[in-house]
Amino acid sequence: MTGATRGIGRAIALELARRGADVAFNYARSAESAETLKREIESFGGRALSFQCDVANTEAAAAMVKQIKDAFGRIDFLVNNAGITRDNLILRMKENDWDAYNAPSG
Repeated sequence: MTGATRGIGRAIALELARRGADVAFNYARSAESAETLKREIESFGGRALSFQCDVANTEAAAAMVKQIKDAFGRIDFLVNNAGITRDNLILRMKENDWDAYNAPSG
């Protein structure tokens, strides 16, 4: 799960854990928030893995996926909650707007 340490992503991660899922998630900046979330997920009895990773970096994201598969054996689904906003008409957007990534504060 991407973008899990705050807001909607955090709520989704905790609900999945409440329902018995093992949860692997990434975060951009706050190791403290990630560790708190990891402990909360584990308090529901499931396994939790956290990764500080820029998911816009293909190689880093692939390495994270490999580590998750090695630890959990498989990935059943992905919640892609990380994102940025580049408001503009699609015809006016540049390729850099599509590729840009500004890490969220969570």
